[in-house]
Amino acid sequence: MKKIASLLIALVAIVGFSTLASCSGKDDAAKVAEKIQVGDNLTPEEYTVVINYLGKFAETAQPIQDNINNLSATDPAAETYQQQLDALKKDNPYLDLFKTTLEKASQSEVGADNVALVDKYAGYEWFTAPDWATIQTDPEAAGIEMESPAQDTSAVVAGGVVDVEVK
Repeated sequence: MKKIASLLIALVAIVGFSTLASCSGKDDAAKVAEKIQVGDNLTPEEYTVVINYLGKFAETAQPIQDNINNLSATDPAAETYQQQLDALKKDNPYLDLFKTTLEKASQSEVGADNVALVDKYAGYEWFTAPDWATIQTDPEAAGIEMESPAQDTSAVVAGGVVDVEVK
C-alpha cells in the first residue's frame, strides 16, 4: 500500500512539474539556453532562470530518488521509479547545459541573491552545486548530501591512538 501511495505521489509531482514547466519557465529556459549556446554571458537574472530550472528539477526528482534508494535493485518498483526519473530527465532538456554553465560560474557572475538560491538547492542529490556553494550537512534532513572535504585527504594518517579496546 505504501508503494502504491509513493508511486501516486511521484506521478502527481511529475505531472505537476511538467505542467509548471510548460508555462513561461520553459520559454525563459529556452531563451537562456540559446544564449549560452551562442557563447553570450548571462546576467544575474538569467542565472536565476538556470538555478531555478535545476532546483525545481532536483526538488521533483528527490522523492523519486529516495524511493529508488530505499528499494533493492531487484525490486520491480525500483525499475518503475527509475523510469519516472528517466521521463523527468527527458522532460528537462537543458539539464546538462545548465549544470555545466552553473559549475563554471563564479559567485560574482551569478550575483549574491543567486548564491543564496544555489545554497538553498545544494543539498538535493540531483542538484550539481558549484565548488563555492554551501552544502547543508545535516544527515537527518532528507535529500541532503554530506559535504566532502575541500582538499585531498588521502594522505592523512590517523595518529594519536594509543590503546584500542575491542568489546
